[in-house]
Order: sequence, then C-alpha cells, then structure tokens
Amino acid sequence: MCGFAGFHSPREFSAIADTVVRAMAERLRPRGPDDSGEWTKPTLGIALGFRRLAIVELSELGHQPMVSASGRFVLAMNGEVYNHRALRKELEQKGVRLRGASDTEVLLEAISTWGLEASLRRCIGMFALVVVDVQERRLFLARDRLGEKPLYYGWSNQHFFFGSELKAFRPHPGFTPEVDRGALTLYLRYGYVPSPHCILAGFHKVMPGHILSLALDGGARPGQEQIKAYWSLPRPGEKAPYAGSPEECVDGLEDLLKDSIAMQMLADVPVGAFLSGGIDSSTVVSMMQSQARVPVKTFSIGFPDAPQDESGYAEGVAKHLGTDHITWQCADSELLELAAQIPHAYSEPFADDSQLPTMALARIARQHVTVSLSGDGGDELFHGYGHYERCLHRWRQLERHPGVGKGLRSGINTLSAVVRLLKDCPLKRRWKSKLGKARAQWLPKHLAAYYRHRNSMNKGPDLYLSQPETVREFFDEAGEMAAFSSDTAWLSYLDLNVYLPDDILVKVDRAAMAFSLETRIPLLDHRIVEYSAQIPDAVKCRGGKTKWPLRQILQRRVPVNLTDRPKMGFSTPMDRWLRGPLRDWAETHLAEERLRREGFFDTRELRGLWNEHQQGRRERGYMLWGFLMFQAWFAAF
Repeated sequence: MCGFAGFHSPREFSAIADTVVRAMAERLRPRGPDDSGEWTKPTLGIALGFRRLAIVELSELGHQPMVSASGRFVLAMNGEVYNHRALRKELEQKGVRLRGASDTEVLLEAISTWGLEASLRRCIGMFALVVVDVQERRLFLARDRLGEKPLYYGWSNQHFFFGSELKAFRPHPGFTPEVDRGALTLYLRYGYVPSPHCILAGFHKVMPGHILSLALDGGARPGQEQIKAYWSLPRPGEKAPYAGSPEECVDGLEDLLKDSIAMQMLADVPVGAFLSGGIDSSTVVSMMQSQARVPVKTFSIGFPDAPQDESGYAEGVAKHLGTDHITWQCADSELLELAAQIPHAYSEPFADDSQLPTMALARIARQHVTVSLSGDGGDELFHGYGHYERCLHRWRQLERHPGVGKGLRSGINTLSAVVRLLKDCPLKRRWKSKLGKARAQWLPKHLAAYYRHRNSMNKGPDLYLSQPETVREFFDEAGEMAAFSSDTAWLSYLDLNVYLPDDILVKVDRAAMAFSLETRIPLLDHRIVEYSAQIPDAVKCRGGKTKWPLRQILQRRVPVNLTDRPKMGFSTPMDRWLRGPLRDWAETHLAEERLRREGFFDTRELRGLWNEHQQGRRERGYMLWGFLMFQAWFAAF
C-alpha cells in the first residue's frame, strides 16, 4: 500500500519539477511512511512522486518509481499483486532476470514482456498504477478490477494531474481547484461521489477495471485521454449457471477462497484481520487460522453500553478459533476526536458515519500489524442485504397496481404545472423538490431508478443547493440495460458497480491509510466475483438464509450458534452528538455568514434543517452529517 502523484505539462515543464512533485508526494506520507522517490523526464514533460509503505521486499530493491531493465518503462504502483510468485516463474522461464522479490518489479517486467493490458489480465490483486512508456511517449493509468485502490486524474491550467488523492495536487502552482456543482448534487444524494465523477471540476476517477492512456507528444489537451476496459463486472446470466449441486458449489467457492486468502496472507510484515463476529469476517478469519502456524492477530471494536456492540460475538469466534484477539472498547470521546481527522483522510467529502468506528479499528490494528484482511464484499456478492427484499416488495406493489400510478402521475403533473406558474420563492423551491421526490418514489421509470431513490441519503438534494445541477450517472445508464432474469441479482449488480467501490471500499481504504495500514479483501478476488455471478439465486439464499454458501463454509469451522444472528454493523449516535458534543463544531461549519459567503447551499433551507434538529422536532443528524462533511472537507482542502 502506497501513494503516488504526478503531472504532465505539455506546454512548459517547470525547472523545479522535481521539487514540486516531491512536495506533492509528501502530502501522501500516511499512505507511505517508509520511503519516497521521484522521477522526472523533461523531454516528456512528466514528473512522478511516490511514497512507500513497505509490505513485500523491504529493501531498496522495492524502491519506486521503478525503471524496467530495458529502460523503456517506468512504474509507480499503489497496492499488491498477490500472484506475483507465479508470474515470476513464468517470466523466469522466458529468460527474464529479476533483481529482487518485489511484486512491483514482477509487474514491471511483465509489462515489458507481455504489454500492459495482457499483464493486468494475468494479475490477481488490488492496485492503482501509473506507467510511462518512454519509447512510445505515452502515459498509462490503470485501476484494479473492483476499485479497491483510488486513482484520480484531471486538467487544471493546461496541466494534467494524476494520483492517489486529490490533496496531493495542492503544491503545484498550476492547480486551481473548483467544486463541480453536478458532483456536489450527487454527493448530497448519496453521501459520496460516485465514479467516474469527482468533487472537483475537470477531474475524474479512473473506473475500476479500466486503463487510461495519454500521448506525451507535447500536444495533449483535455478530452484526448483514451479509456479502455480490460475487465468488466460479470452480469448474472452471461455465462451458464453453475450446473453442480449446491454442496459442490460450496466446495468450489471454498477452494477459491482458500487460495485467495493464502496469497493475501503473504507479506514481509505482520498480518492480521478485522473480526466483527459476523458471517463474512468470521469466514475469512477461520480460513486464515486454518492455514496459519501461529494464532492470527484479530481485531474488533466495542461500544460500551451501546445496543450495536458486536464485540462479544467477535470474542466468541476468536476464542473458538484460537486467534490472538484484541477488542478495543471505544468511547464516544475517541470517535469524536477522530472526526477532526476525516477531512484530511478522505480525498473527497464522504458522509458514511461508520467511517469513524472504522478509523478507530484501523488505528488499534496498526499498533500490532501492517496488513489487515477484512470480510467486505460478502453482502454484495451473496445477497446479504435485508433491504433487497424490502425494496422488491414495494417495487412489486407498484407494478401490481398500475391504475394507482396513473392517478398519481396525473396529480403530480397537474401540481407541477401549477408550481411552474409561481414566481421564484422558497415555497416554489420546496414544492418543486417535494414533487420531484414523489415522482421518484411513486413513478420510477425502472427498478434501478427506484433503488436509487430508496438508497438516497438525501432524497431531495436540489432543495438545499444554491445551484443544483443534474448529471448523468450509472443508475441512468443501468435503466437502459437489458433486464436481468432476477430482480435480486439486478440490485446486487447495482451495488457492486456503485455502493461497494464508492462507499464501502472508499471508507475502508481511507480509514486504514490514515494510519498507514494496508487492507486486503479476499472475497473481492476477481475469480470469486466471477464465480459468484454463476451461482443461482436459489443457492445464494437457501432455506431462508442469505449468503448460504458462505454460511456453509463457515459452519465447517465455527458452530452456528456463534455467528447466526441479525446483521448489525457500525453506527453512531449522530442525532445526540449534534445536539451535544459536536454542536459547537457543527455550528461553526453551518454559520449563516459562511454559508452565504461560500454560496454552495441555500442558507435558509439548511439553517432551517439545523434548527429543526436542535429543537427536537425531527431527527436530522445523519442528513446534516452530509452537509457537515462537505463543509469540513472544503475548509481543509
């Protein structure tokens, strides 16, 4: 796990480019506290800066940016190639000589041998990388298949920037950021900015499983980037479903997961795991312990006197498996103290409040290990979310009563026509927003649109924005796709494309890297993702149990009574905090004078929301958290 940043200046390359790019990389120190490096090529107008967290090959032979033996390619990579030993053998059979044990060197010489796209297709791993082809004068950016590692790019004042985090671009004198109003609208809706959008105008995220290339010929301009997918998320039904018995299906999944975990346990530094005591993390930890010679170090977090405390379940699983377990009892005061670090840890505004306990868990884990495995991905792959059933129940009610829809459409259209006749005023804004929410809830064009509405943190973001802008996003594209045979598989596919990479994986990566902790996610091995797409819904949910294949694997190692319970997860008492210990801090960020000066939000509406919460008329804590995370990010950025 590392971080890199760089720029391409096609018109005029700075004489102090090495100093600038070093300062850019320094902004990424938490991602890489162990080493740093720079590489510049004035004739190409390019500079790379790198910060290293040493995981594999701890010597200087793992130093980056790394130049290939031929001198043609230069590589900087954030992440890990888990099957680098197998790739090394292939290369050595072709006569390639490698100097060290680094997976970065293996990938670099693989690119020299097979080319970039072919090499990425051979890789099992999580990564974001930049490659410069000095001979062909071309820059490449690439991101892993599921989007575990971040990668931003964009133009500002005729300079092309790329890197692991947006804040790394700040030291460059040509970087003049502006907030993208369309992305801000998306952020208020979801609590995160979905890819490929970015909170900064002119900037984007490289999509998971994609390669971006740019010619370094002196004539590069915005829009000349070429983007190509080297892998795409499998759609259920693309391949023939698994033909064996459910039990044989479980055996196949277990073999894949065992191999994935074995590779991800390899490191030259201490490795542990997050353990909540739930199905996913317990499955991962149980399989880790079955392959380890010593007790695996496991970590959980507890909340004294809180109903959502899972630490007791985790301790029960840990005791049964014999892991070296640590439970950190986390008081409100510790989570509140971490709130001040969020704007510096997250590249973009991010409002999933479980980021706080995730950061607390990462901090305690980093005191004992440098790498931690997690069980993320199980819910999305194996239909573990209870809200799928609730969403589909309501959706089918809408489909069964089309006459009601016609009446609602007529009423909403009539009211909309009346509202359009009103002069611009707060009343018109409110009614326009209400009617928009009603249309999304009762008259969705397709299931994807309905799911978007139900999962929105703020179902009417336009009401609170001074200049709301609508931009096309994945849910719009999804509505144009061919329907799936299963609605549940459709919802899972939507989550794998949006919620998993842009919320769950962002939360875990940024929380862990704030404390220089590498996270690895065995369930997101692309072989497992492809295999899961072939498992029928009736096997994923069998006998009334979601995630049935994972449960079967876990039951071979852990008694059912230790893990069979309702899903819980992290949550915070945000409503109480914003009326208590966080009130003064929040009041500063939502001060009327500041809101008017910055001009992003409708001051009247947002202050009304704040006052409504403070007076106890409505619980608005989680909705307000979204505004506060943007305000805190904007002040820090």
